[in-house]
Amino acid sequence: MAVLACPLVVCAGDEPLRVVFVGNSHTYSNDLPALFRALVHSQNPRREVVAEAFVMPGGYLNERWREGVVQQYLKSNPVDVLVLQEAGGWLRCADHASLRTTFACTDSLRTHKRYAQFAAGLGIRTVIFGTWGNDAREQASISRVLRRLSKAVNAVPADTGEAITQLRRLDPQRPMFIDSMLHPTPEVSMLAAIMIYAAIEGWLPEAGAVAIEQPLIALNARPDARLPLSMQYSTLPRRTSAGFSAETMATLRRAAELALATHAR
Repeated sequence: MAVLACPLVVCAGDEPLRVVFVGNSHTYSNDLPALFRALVHSQNPRREVVAEAFVMPGGYLNERWREGVVQQYLKSNPVDVLVLQEAGGWLRCADHASLRTTFACTDSLRTHKRYAQFAAGLGIRTVIFGTWGNDAREQASISRVLRRLSKAVNAVPADTGEAITQLRRLDPQRPMFIDSMLHPTPEVSMLAAIMIYAAIEGWLPEAGAVAIEQPLIALNARPDARLPLSMQYSTLPRRTSAGFSAETMATLRRAAELALATHAR
């Protein structure tokens, strides 16, 4: 990350930003696409932002690739960035001798490459949204693979797991997850949005209150990855959100800044 911050008047551009997310409940829980859109609008309310997603519970990227729906959408619609999220923590398989040669692991790595190459052929950039582990050792494995894989496929890493590590240090009492499956709190989902924003734009957003204009998707939702998420909002359980205060956003931004600085050394 060459630039971590810059003046709001310089950074918050007017050009449209069209992003497609592919993932599972770590992406749709708390409605990461909607949080990302709200974050971008907090930097520039006039900016056109489209944040679409193809997600389902427990989904793997190779399943989405085999269906072909994502590829068809990318070919048929203007898209600037593709955000890939593999099943929670699974990227660590490539850092373990007993797992790295299994078909599930090698196919996951190949699928990231397929997506990145397909996107590049359409002039679309790829960001790999790194999830998180149960402990520091597991997180270190995920982060290592995320960086290596991103470099290998010419993608940009968004290491939310490292940002969570930094957030724990800044605010040890803050809950990070809502269950044993490590589904994120709304604050952690917003932290992911900040990391993805930095990966796309090359700088961190300015800290300020972020308003949420629509109810967010609940964890118990079961969206169908064969349809764009935006087409399913009326059928999914959702919950209201009070948004994020300037103080909360400042803490999350600081955690993201420390995470980016850790791997910039």
